Parts: sequence; structure tokens; C-alpha cells
Amino acid sequence: MALKLHGFPMSTCTTCILTCLHEKGLDFELVPVNLFAGEHKQPPFLSKNPFGQIPVLEDGEFTLFGKFTVLITFLIRA
Repeated sequence: MALKLHGFPMSTCTTCILTCLHEKGLDFELVPVNLFAGEHKQPPFLSKNPFGQIPVLEDGEFTLFGKFTVLITFLIRA
């Protein structure tokens, strides 16, 4: 499983990406980020997205962050 989606499952932005992944039938792993505990502002997460925002999508060594960036990438790959 190469795709990893880091996000908060109840987030609208994360849900949007989850919907896209499911519609394309892609195999992925959801890595929950606890926003209430501030995990998105800790160094391990900030190394993936320096802005500390969700969602973040990892495809091997390639990392995308920001809802629209991820969606546009998927539309291009379609």
C-alpha cells in the first residue's frame, strides 16, 4: 500500500480526499491525526506539511498537502 492519507476523519477536507480515493478505487491507508491533541502542530507532522494543516497525502516519497492540490493531481492522473 503506497498511498497514505494523514487527516482527521471528521474534517471536510479529509472527507473530500477520502471520497476521491474511494471513487477511484485506490488502495490507501488512513493515518488519523488528532487535531484536539495538537498532533498537526508537532514536528513529525510538520515534517510532512510545514503549515500544520490536513490533509496530507503520501505516495512513496512524494508528499502532497492541501485539499485542492491533491484533487487536481488526481484529476490529472485520471
